[in-house]
Amino acid sequence: MPQVQPSTGLFVRGVAAADAPALFRLCHDLGYEPAKEGFHERLHAITADPNHAVFVCVGGDDAVVGFVHVFGRQSVEVEPCAQIQALVVDAGGRRRGAGALLTGAAEEWAKARGLTWLSLYCAEDRDAAHGFYQSAGFELATSASRFIKQLD
Repeated sequence: MPQVQPSTGLFVRGVAAADAPALFRLCHDLGYEPAKEGFHERLHAITADPNHAVFVCVGGDDAVVGFVHVFGRQSVEVEPCAQIQALVVDAGGRRRGAGALLTGAAEEWAKARGLTWLSLYCAEDRDAAHGFYQSAGFELATSASRFIKQLD
């Protein structure tokens, strides 16, 4: 790796600690509300874990336009897979190949670990993202609601 999109000058590389502010901004821009306190520490813990990987897509100026976080998921009911936890591309990187480069990096990472399929979740209201995933070869497997409970 790195993967390169020659026509746009975009390429993918592993995340660096200096990329944390850009990842925080991308999460926020997409509508997530990441906790600022501890963000750098969470990113460091994830990248230090060999069962996780974070890749960034950058332009020629090394400005981050997107990222993907992928990890190996174990489950009792299905075979192990690679799970995309987050795939975020800013408006400047969309329709320029950034998403394809990032999903490609996640696929390569998964294959290198002997995982044979890739899974992700996408909110129901993100129609453009659904179209991208389907054009990238993903199939809609199921619809589900996510429930959360705050633990004290």
